[in-house]
Amino acid sequence: MRLGEIEITPLAAESLGTRSLCTMVVTPDVNLLLDPSAALAKRYNLEPHPTEYLTLKKSLRTIMKAAAESDVLSVSHYHYDHVRPGFDNQLYNLSSRNERREMFAGKIVLAKDNRENINPSQRRRGFYFEKDIKDVVAKIEWADDRLFKFDDTKLTYSPPLPHGPAESRLGFVLATIVEYSGSRFMFAPDVQGPIVQETLQYILQVAPSLLIIGGPPIYLSRFTDKEREVALNSLVVLASTIPTLVVDHHLMRDNTWKDWMSPVLSASEKADTKVLTMAELSESENLFLEAKREERYKTHPPSEDFLNWAQAAEDFKLKHPPPVYDPDE
Repeated sequence: MRLGEIEITPLAAESLGTRSLCTMVVTPDVNLLLDPSAALAKRYNLEPHPTEYLTLKKSLRTIMKAAAESDVLSVSHYHYDHVRPGFDNQLYNLSSRNERREMFAGKIVLAKDNRENINPSQRRRGFYFEKDIKDVVAKIEWADDRLFKFDDTKLTYSPPLPHGPAESRLGFVLATIVEYSGSRFMFAPDVQGPIVQETLQYILQVAPSLLIIGGPPIYLSRFTDKEREVALNSLVVLASTIPTLVVDHHLMRDNTWKDWMSPVLSASEKADTKVLTMAELSESENLFLEAKREERYKTHPPSEDFLNWAQAAEDFKLKHPPPVYDPDE
C-alpha cells in the first residue's frame, strides 16, 4: 500500500500464515525492514502442520530478499518472531547463526536497547544479538526514544512501551514512526491492543494515517477479562480515529478473532475508516494457519514420515528439519 510516497508492504504475519509482523517500508530516501523474522510454535498439543513449515520457508525467503534490498534493519524487541535467533533451531525458527550474520551484514541496525528497560530474557537475547552481528554491520544504534533522519525521511522511535500489560514480565517494545512529505506511518508491535492507556495516548498523539498494531492474545487463559476489555476499548478508539488500522499478530491465533473484534469493526464503519489484517493490506488471502491447525491435521493429514518426526524428542527436532517437500528448494 502507498501512503503518499511511503510504500508499506507486509511480508509475514499470522494472517499470512506465520508468527510475525515483518513489514517493508520504502521512501524515496531509505529502504527500511521492520522486525525481520518469522516463526512457528506448538499449539493444541500439535507441532506446526507441514503447510505451516512450507509457509514459513517461503516467508523467510521473502524476508531475506527484502533484507538484502534494505538500507536499515529495525528490531522492536528480541522475541524470535521479530528477530532471527543466532543458533540452529529447525523446529520453530529454521534458523542458524550464519543466517543471522548474513541478514545483517553491511546494514544499519536500529534496535531496542539491550541494557535498559528490558527484562532478563530479552537482555540475554539482545546481548547475543549484538555479539553476533557487531563485526559485520555498518553500525548498530540503540533506538529507544530517538529520532533518525535519512535526507527528508524521519524515523522516530517511541520510548520503551510495555509488551502488553504494565509491568509485563515480557518486557518492553519500541514503536516506529516513519514520516515523509507530510505522510505518517506507525508500526506498534506487541502492545496487545494496547492494554496500557499511556501507550494508547502516545499513539493518538502521533496520529498516524496508517497504523500496524499487534492485537491482544485472546487465546491465552492468563490474558484476563479486564485486559480483554481494555484492549477492545483501545481498538475501538483507534478504529474511530485512524484512517487505516491494521490489526494482526497475537489476536489472529484465535479462530474467534473476528467475533471478538465486532465492536471495532462497527466503530470503523461508523467513522468511515478501514480495519484490515496484514494479509488484507497486502491484498492477499487471509490464512490463519496456526488458528486452523487442528482442522488442517484432520482435513490434510501429514505423511507418516512427518508424524514420526513430530513425535520424536525435542532435541532431535531442533537439529533435524521436518520432512516436508518444498517445490521451491
